Amino acid sequence: MSDEAQLLMDGRRLLRRAIRLITETSKIKVWVPLLCSFILTLYYLYTLHAKAEMTVDHPKLITPASSNVAVSASADPVSHASGAAPSGGVSAENDDDNPDIRKRAQEAHRAQQYGDEAKLWQDFMDHSGAPQEACPQIGKAYELAGDVDGSVQAYEKCVSLDGGNVDTLIGFAHVLQQKRDFNRAATLYRQCVSKDPKNLDAQTGLALVALKEGQLSEAQQEAKDILHKAPTSTDALLIAGIVAWREGRLAEAETIFLRGAGLDDRRADFHAFLGRIAEAQRRPQDALRQYDRALALDPNDSEIAERRDRLQDNR
Repeated sequence: MSDEAQLLMDGRRLLRRAIRLITETSKIKVWVPLLCSFILTLYYLYTLHAKAEMTVDHPKLITPASSNVAVSASADPVSHASGAAPSGGVSAENDDDNPDIRKRAQEAHRAQQYGDEAKLWQDFMDHSGAPQEACPQIGKAYELAGDVDGSVQAYEKCVSLDGGNVDTLIGFAHVLQQKRDFNRAATLYRQCVSKDPKNLDAQTGLALVALKEGQLSEAQQEAKDILHKAPTSTDALLIAGIVAWREGRLAEAETIFLRGAGLDDRRADFHAFLGRIAEAQRRPQDALRQYDRALALDPNDSEIAERRDRLQDNR
């Protein structure tokens, strides 16, 4: 039993004794001292109780300044980490590994070791908490390594992770063109245009798909729209020139190709088509000059090499 409770019980006993004596005797000398003693006891109990309350409340009212610093410094580490890292970021267990994989993949790309680059990006996707950050690089790496099917699979994975990445959609559509899957390619290009109407790469892709499918009017219109926005677009000039060439408008096609070569003299396509136009117009010297230039820029163009050799043999 606490001291406070014991004193309270003693006070009650004194009170009962005082009352009994008052009722049994009328002598003031007896009950007055007892009554005073009881009052003093109650006062003592009151002060003791008040002191106890003050002792309990003291830590709640006064907080050391250092405790605030400690709380701030040790704030919820999980919340702090999630706030510092971007949404969908690399998991904590991979923080040390993924930057290294990313760096090695970039180094492999600079060294033109595209097969190694593709494997590294695949490793990154398998272990990263943000696999979409390997896109569209992984698809392009497989493509440059000559693995078109691997590129398609990589791009399909990328689209499943982030279907709104325009660069990924354009890269995927380009690879699908190589597989002659023109319908899917055109669908992806249209998605890009709907997301970004000013994206010239997507519009150029649509024009190229139309050209490869023999839809010359559509290809010409797409190229015209691009040139209206970007008059120096050599891709659009190439498409417009090919359309004119296929439709037999050789003089117009030559003008377009000459304009393109003037903007970018290192594009073998312009010189190859200028050579074919000159050959069709029976200008063998001009044709040979353009074929030589095209082969200097692209030695692997076997068709142009055969045309040049045939012209030389007929001289």
